[in-house]
Amino acid sequence: MSQLPVIPLETDLSNFSRWLLLQGIRHRIVEDQGGQCLILDDLRYSDQVSSVLEQYLTDPLARERLARHLDQIEHDRTSQEPDFTHENQLNDVGYTRTSWRQAPVIFTLIFVSIVFAFFSDFGKGGPLLRAFLIIDPFAAHQELNTIMGRWYAMLDTLISGQVWRLITPDFIHFNVMHITFNLLMLWVLGGQLEKQKGSASFLALTFFVSVISNIAQLLETNYHFGGLSGVVYGLVGYCWLWKRYDENIFFPSVLLKFSLVWLLLGYTPVTEWLGLGKMANAAHLYGLLSGLLWAAITLFVNERVLKSVNKKNLR
Repeated sequence: MSQLPVIPLETDLSNFSRWLLLQGIRHRIVEDQGGQCLILDDLRYSDQVSSVLEQYLTDPLARERLARHLDQIEHDRTSQEPDFTHENQLNDVGYTRTSWRQAPVIFTLIFVSIVFAFFSDFGKGGPLLRAFLIIDPFAAHQELNTIMGRWYAMLDTLISGQVWRLITPDFIHFNVMHITFNLLMLWVLGGQLEKQKGSASFLALTFFVSVISNIAQLLETNYHFGGLSGVVYGLVGYCWLWKRYDENIFFPSVLLKFSLVWLLLGYTPVTEWLGLGKMANAAHLYGLLSGLLWAAITLFVNERVLKSVNKKNLR
């Protein structure tokens, strides 16, 4: 912990405390030596907070600008709060349904998945299925029974210009339960992210997770796999980590537990005994890890941007 210099009791630190909380800086204000002390839980922020605090205490204009900035944030947050109703149980825990206007990417992914499932008869085979697999086994000139063979086959595919194959396995589903669960989770978790963070940001997340999870699954097993579950696991990892810093993210804690249990079950014969077939375990695992990685990257960038913006606001 780090304790900053004693400040007179008559000094109002409420707005400065609110500003620190917005930055995610945990702290306490306690009475000591006839004054008040600001105590930080993390030593790394001592110099930065001390510098900004000095400006806050000595510059009345800086205090006024900060007060207006905080009021505006509070106003924006209040105006964007969802109108909860008792008719929707999900809304009672902070979830609001997303429309196609708010999340066009999500609904495009859902539409393409349903159309492909219909025309491919749930991945039964044929030229349409081969066009969506990560590699075309009929066109491969490598030994596909080895990891290196599948790796070089994928490189040959990419060099030939068929880059779309890194993504298109997401649209292949093999039964009604498979596609229903994936699309439901995509809508619930992905819809809120696209609505809150924008379509471009959501597309970047989806592309990043999809490429990593699909390549991992190809290398671990073979080319005949599909589904949005890798992306869904990426959304689980992303939402779980972001939820720790952004209370507006809807993510029930039980969902992570369920996802981890299902991930572990995938490495056992249980899913085959239940008639669900083999799970795309590598896609699930690396989807989860890549979602966590993308969340960590975006949180780091977001923190840097916020610090830069807030320094400018206090000048």
